[in-house]
Amino acid sequence: MKLREVHVDRYGPLRETLQFDDAQVVYGPNESGKTLLVEALLRSLTGDRRVADPRVDECPEGYVALDGDGDRLAFADGETLLDRYAERYNFELTPAEFRNVFVVRDGDLRVLDERAFYRRVTDRVVGIWTGDIETVRERVLERGRLAPDDRALSDQYDDAAEQRDLAADLLADVEAYLDRADSEDLDAVEVACYEAARERREAEAEVAALEAAKARADYEQLVKTKGSLERSLEERAELPDERELDELEERLDDLPTGSEDELERRKRWYRRATLAALVAGVVAGAAPLGLGIREPQLVAAGPAAFGAVALVGLAAYRSASNAVVRLERDREALVERAAEAGIDAYDPPAVRGAIADYREEHDNHAEVIQGNTEVLRQWLDIDADDPREVVAEAEDALEARRAEIDFDADREFTEEKLESARERAEDAAEREEELREQCREHRRQLERFGERATGVRFEGFTGEPLDLTVDNLGALADLADRLRAVVDAVDADADASRAAATVLDRMAASENEKMTTLFADGEAADVFRRVTADRYVDVGLTDDSRLTVELESGERLSPAELSRGARDQLYLAVRVALGRRLMEGRDGFFLMDDAFLSADPQRLRRQAEVLGDLVDAGWQVVYLTCKPDARDTLAETAGADVTELTPL
Repeated sequence: MKLREVHVDRYGPLRETLQFDDAQVVYGPNESGKTLLVEALLRSLTGDRRVADPRVDECPEGYVALDGDGDRLAFADGETLLDRYAERYNFELTPAEFRNVFVVRDGDLRVLDERAFYRRVTDRVVGIWTGDIETVRERVLERGRLAPDDRALSDQYDDAAEQRDLAADLLADVEAYLDRADSEDLDAVEVACYEAARERREAEAEVAALEAAKARADYEQLVKTKGSLERSLEERAELPDERELDELEERLDDLPTGSEDELERRKRWYRRATLAALVAGVVAGAAPLGLGIREPQLVAAGPAAFGAVALVGLAAYRSASNAVVRLERDREALVERAAEAGIDAYDPPAVRGAIADYREEHDNHAEVIQGNTEVLRQWLDIDADDPREVVAEAEDALEARRAEIDFDADREFTEEKLESARERAEDAAEREEELREQCREHRRQLERFGERATGVRFEGFTGEPLDLTVDNLGALADLADRLRAVVDAVDADADASRAAATVLDRMAASENEKMTTLFADGEAADVFRRVTADRYVDVGLTDDSRLTVELESGERLSPAELSRGARDQLYLAVRVALGRRLMEGRDGFFLMDDAFLSADPQRLRRQAEVLGDLVDAGWQVVYLTCKPDARDTLAETAGADVTELTPL
């Protein structure tokens, strides 16, 4: 099948329709769409959207007309050129084989992943499956954990050699120790240690139960203490403030010292004295007249004296009367102020008595508050000093502690019982320590065995984890069995893998002999010899499926050792040979995007001659270039038609 017409309706900025002859040069300057055209053809002809670094993310739209079937292969229909090959010729090509052989882009003729590609092509052309054999052999060696060179156990797989030695050495030491334990009767020492430990655990359980009961009792007592503190704070808050009590006491102290009765008595006495003075004054004034004394001074002297006494008595009376009024007013004000402070009393003495009672209550609450506050601060580790802050922090602390309290711990608790249980636990621990000292070295040895066993990956070799605590001779015997299983598993896998790998090596060697048939017809060598002017005489594959060339001198070189131009010519020769082998005599086409960039004029002409031979043999060559010399040489030497593109 050949390409006769390509129509790209849309692929990025590319809009183009091209007619192709058997030998066709598509010439155009840079940015004229050559690379986009190749990308569009690759993506549509193979159905493979994984073009490396595509210029355009969208799918191409258009069609390709193929020679021989008269149909158009529409890009969007989903049918590909490779599908047509499979349908018409019962022949399958993968997108990778199509790209690596029949499409040459950007001057880079190198086959990517060379070794894998030649193995696939070899399998296709000569019907061998060396790659599969090698894959199976690698799996076999991996299963047996063997090194590929000497087939010895390798640390490359699960550290097999190291693990096997570790397990074997540990097994030998364990078996020797088991023999010693049997001869020294270490079982009896273990039993004694076990019994002592059981007694200690029982005593400690008793201590734990009593401590739980103590913790519950302490918690409940603290709750009560907090409640008592809260009540005292609330009750104290309802009492008259101490400052108010101080104020009332000061006012009581400021009341007149005389009583009301005394003031009333004085008031009556002063009234009688005033009246008596007035009467005496009248009598004193009348007496001289009765005696016939008419002297004014003598007549007025007596009444004046008694009048003065009467005035003094009247003033004293009024003072006493005013004192009574003031006292009554002060007492009423004091009782009223006491009522405002919350003291229900009818007179100052009652107020004074109530103040004394309230002070006593204040003192009682202060004592309770101080004591409970200090208890909560110490037992709950509270830094606050203010009682109300202590209550708030105690609430949080008790709530946090509540989760730690076992409220089902209804064990009867006393300090004496707890102390007795602790003594029993200490005695049991001392006895256990005495016995344990006798077998401490035995225990240390068991622990060392257990520690060494952690370095062995049991599950990786036997499928089961160790899951074993080596704390007695019975467990040590179980460890020996597990170690024996590891050693046996590693050895069995290694022996089976060695036998299988030997068979696979023989199969691979036989298949590798067939690899040389890939280039047995010499076509690749003939093409390479022509384009290099007989400098190189042969092309072949190494045993590990890598390309190699031979000079006239007999020296063999890898492609990496060739110049850029020679390497490109080698890969062209290989592609021509592989393409014709893959097509099995059927006609095909090469799509080339400036494949001869690195060729000098002489080699360019020789390569053009090779392409001309391909065209003469019935193949189609489509060469896209921006180089006038490549255009002209292909047109002249290979008889190619030229189509020119215009810049996009």
